[in-house]
Amino acid sequence: MGNFSRREFLGGGLVAARGGRSRPNIIVIVMDDQRHDALSCYEKPSPLSFLKTPNMDRLAAEGVRFQNAFVTTSLCSPSRATMLSGKYVRTHGVNRLALDLAPDCTVFPALLKQAGYETGFVGKWHLGRDSDVPDAAFDYWAGVRDQGLYIDPLLNINGERVKVPGYATDIFTDHALQFISRKRERPFFLWLAHKAPHSPCTPPKHLEKLYEEVEVPFPATYHESHDDKPPWFLESHDHDYFHVLLHPKEKYQQYVKDYCRSIVSVDENIGRLLGLLRDRGLEENTAIFHLSDNGHFLGEHQLYSKMLMYEESIRIPLIVRYPGFAPAGLKPDEIVLNLDLAPAILDIAGLAAHKDMEGRSFRELIAGRKLGDWRRSFMYEYFASSWGLTDLEGVRTAGGWKYVRYPGWEQLFNLNEDPHEVRNLAADPKHAPMKRRLVAELRRLGGGRRELSGPSPYKRKSEPVHTPHPPVF
Repeated sequence: MGNFSRREFLGGGLVAARGGRSRPNIIVIVMDDQRHDALSCYEKPSPLSFLKTPNMDRLAAEGVRFQNAFVTTSLCSPSRATMLSGKYVRTHGVNRLALDLAPDCTVFPALLKQAGYETGFVGKWHLGRDSDVPDAAFDYWAGVRDQGLYIDPLLNINGERVKVPGYATDIFTDHALQFISRKRERPFFLWLAHKAPHSPCTPPKHLEKLYEEVEVPFPATYHESHDDKPPWFLESHDHDYFHVLLHPKEKYQQYVKDYCRSIVSVDENIGRLLGLLRDRGLEENTAIFHLSDNGHFLGEHQLYSKMLMYEESIRIPLIVRYPGFAPAGLKPDEIVLNLDLAPAILDIAGLAAHKDMEGRSFRELIAGRKLGDWRRSFMYEYFASSWGLTDLEGVRTAGGWKYVRYPGWEQLFNLNEDPHEVRNLAADPKHAPMKRRLVAELRRLGGGRRELSGPSPYKRKSEPVHTPHPPVF
């Protein structure tokens, strides 16, 4: 496979599929801030256990649901760039919001297009300041600029900006169905990127009262002590916006319910998409990938948003439905990353990964096969640019250990004994050997070497200076 960039001409013929199967259609549904437990087929205790997502559950029941899917950087633009390029943030360079990939950075939809796929994009691109401008990797484009709006969004439809009345999730799905319904002699690829459930988590009118009778429980770490945290932790955006949006109780209830209501709207529209595939006879030869660009804090550790390396931030849902290939109901335990999406989709399409991709195809895991040499750990990285956060990086192991380094501070957690990550063992002499092993593993994975920057600029919104919590907290 040649080195085709997004700025180069994209053409070429269809190559033979692997394993004798006809080349599948491929749909990637990308959620914005859907955390790993924000769907009702999640099986462990969660504050979101009231949420019902029957169509996402159907994807999982009829396909493969990965139990341990993670992002290598928990922030929208960097994560999307990683999914598209198969590269770490430190390699592709999109280390903050609204940066674009370099013109010579190959994205996998361009390789699919070069190999004969008809490619379509709908929804939130969020790479570059003019992020609604059609990208050369796609034959069809209906995108919104930056975050876009939930109500009456302005879409760039193949180069023409049009304000479309209605609710964004419905509108995006309308365009996705139009693209799928086109007459064609070749397979299609669709990247469907929803805005939901990103803040302000605006639900459609018909769902505004859904779950009104529910009393959402607080997460276990909602009242966590911060006595062991550095000053920047309490002054950062993530803790500040906890007070703006998730405290006190009434705000917490409203935010979490609207977050779930917006997910239900996507679930309803996934039902529409599955219905169209059935009616068009496309169900059996279409591979659907459902995942999120990152997780999201809903008050855990008194935090909002993501970025930090706690589980709620870095874990994502990942479901693959591909009838006849992905065994129905399979739940692999292997660690799979957003970094792996590009090589896996290329592999499903019968194509080799680009030589610069750093992820690894999980096609064999989708098929239900075990790989003895699969990863046992991964590196996480975050580059501070705003919000009062520092640089950070860390390592998470399949065995349940996590080490995180910041400027002048470290965290060490044993997730098997402390799943909520409240007991920091980094300074405990008893765990010094484990910390040394994890530091060495971080270096083996390419981290542990850069000088980490201190807190980035941030102006508090909830109060000029953090004050102790009142008794009603």
